[in-house]
Amino acid sequence: MSVFISPERRHLLELNRLLSFEAVWKQEADWFEAPNERRGGWSGVGRLGLNLPEGGQFGVFLKRQQNHQRRTFRHPFTGEPTFSCEFKMMRYLQKHGVPAPKPVFYGEQVIDGHHQATLMTEELVDYRPLEDITEALFANGRPTLQEQNRVIRGVAATVRMLHGARIQHRSLYPKHLFVHTSQSGDPDVVVIDLEKSRVKLFPAIRALYDLATLNRHAKHWSRSRRLYFFKQYYGIERLGIWHKLMCRLIVRRSTRRKDRS
Repeated sequence: MSVFISPERRHLLELNRLLSFEAVWKQEADWFEAPNERRGGWSGVGRLGLNLPEGGQFGVFLKRQQNHQRRTFRHPFTGEPTFSCEFKMMRYLQKHGVPAPKPVFYGEQVIDGHHQATLMTEELVDYRPLEDITEALFANGRPTLQEQNRVIRGVAATVRMLHGARIQHRSLYPKHLFVHTSQSGDPDVVVIDLEKSRVKLFPAIRALYDLATLNRHAKHWSRSRRLYFFKQYYGIERLGIWHKLMCRLIVRRSTRRKDRS
């Protein structure tokens, strides 16, 4: 059995008696998402409030799964827990300065042939999914172009950092980008749900697949806002030959995938 405990949050886990895998696994938490059952296993996420020494609570999300494996290069036959892949990706992105959820605890064990894993992360306080922000700023009310552009710049910056770290998200939906807005300045944007993420060596592949997914699901964005995002992602003012080609490929893939669904 292997366990990771965040040095910054160890005192909180100790205060709440959650320093062992068994304690975290048995901890009661309200399901935030109903458990997903497949291939003889299950996986779910709940929210938990850790008691603080001075009173009040510190919010965390607690993920637990059993027999929910993914085949990897190191585990081509038995696979490894998808939370293990996500935890490793979080640590990787932390080292590369990419905004991602902060792990508090990770552990896994095998009991009676059942592979169990649990992952605890810090709650993203005052963050909202991009799809909710989009609904408010692009579909309802009368937002200014400046407000829309701030959100787009923040999203483009985080996606650019993700790809700069050689990572393709592989499921870059607006619901997987959490945004913290402010009255002035660009918002902070964090990328979540990293279970499917992979290292991809070719920048064009990372951009094509992830941006096509985001473009396909970014509802209410006008054509001009989509182009603005594209320019912000590449840090350019005008499209060159290569950028025009990438733009066409992204739009083509977005449209083709949308037609299939």
